[in-house]
Amino acid sequence: MDFALTEEQSMLKTNVRNFLEKEIAPVVDEHEKRGPLTKEAAVSFIRALIPFGYMTGFLPEKYGGSGLDHKTHGVLYEELARVWGSLAVVFVSEGFWWVLNEAGSPEQKDRLLPLAASGDYIGCLAITEPNAGSDAASVETTATLNGDEYIVNGTKTWISNGTIADAAFVLVTTDKSLGPLGMGFLLVERDSSPFTTRELHKLGMRSSPTGELSFDDCRVPKGNLLEPGAGYKRTMAFFDVSRAMVGVTCTGIAQAAIDASIKYAQDRIQFGRPIGSFQMIQEMIVDMMMETEAGRLLSFRALDILDRGERCRGQSSMAKAYATEAAVQTTSKAIQIHGAMGVSDEYPIERYFRDARTLTIPDGTTQMQKLIVGREALGIKAFV
Repeated sequence: MDFALTEEQSMLKTNVRNFLEKEIAPVVDEHEKRGPLTKEAAVSFIRALIPFGYMTGFLPEKYGGSGLDHKTHGVLYEELARVWGSLAVVFVSEGFWWVLNEAGSPEQKDRLLPLAASGDYIGCLAITEPNAGSDAASVETTATLNGDEYIVNGTKTWISNGTIADAAFVLVTTDKSLGPLGMGFLLVERDSSPFTTRELHKLGMRSSPTGELSFDDCRVPKGNLLEPGAGYKRTMAFFDVSRAMVGVTCTGIAQAAIDASIKYAQDRIQFGRPIGSFQMIQEMIVDMMMETEAGRLLSFRALDILDRGERCRGQSSMAKAYATEAAVQTTSKAIQIHGAMGVSDEYPIERYFRDARTLTIPDGTTQMQKLIVGREALGIKAFV
């Protein structure tokens, strides 16, 4: 893999960073203290960032995208997470468009994909349930065919953008006797197939709307089921992408902590000199840099494999496991370097730690990622 950015990627990285620092960074603290973004606020940020390739960049040009490769996508997300982790998670709604682009019918694509470019239509992926987290094959939400409609019953939880979404791709079971082969993604459009939601409070990523979705005899047109029987397979393919992107997101958060710690260590005077002159401070900063760079390389390696059209289940899980835990360690050291100011909400350091710690859970915990890597290496399953 060539780790050097192309001229186009370097220019994009510079332009995005300048924009984020000027237009987004000044309002982050205000929004974080308010809590989850409203739909109006989320749409405003999405519209502002779409021109750089966020949300729609990976889509074909005919639908308003630019066909960005996975590595360029990673560059965008690292920069966004470096400024605001919560907003990076809001853009997880790209997963909705990814599934639609990969598996939607021509009619569904022609009708909905152009809405992605508008920025005001928000989708979400509803996979996790109260009794089915890492064990995605055990989802209990059912879709029972009744004439020309599916009747959906069940609950989805910890769904990013769930409370502000216009539509959801819901992983459902249409035939329990078939196990994973009886699962599919069902397009549930909120205006025509209403469902209820409630906001869930989190340790970190506090501006990112996260909800519980409840379906009670929700009626959905029969034609909204994508690829009957392929829902579980699509979920696993999506995780190959999303886990690498979580790794990139944590790399951005960790880099923000490093940047802040270096500046603080240069400016903070104790015993008549900058604390950056103390060996133990330097050791912590060097450890932070090494751990973050390792997470970055693992994440971009997985994205490079995806760009080659190859399977990267183990590499993506390795990137997610290492980069998230490295970010927790890095942001914890950043708090230590900042002393009392590190635990004050007047500085963003404590937010970096909370956000990094939160990301060790979504898309599979660190422990689950290790079991996946172990299975890939040994050819032996530690779980069914």
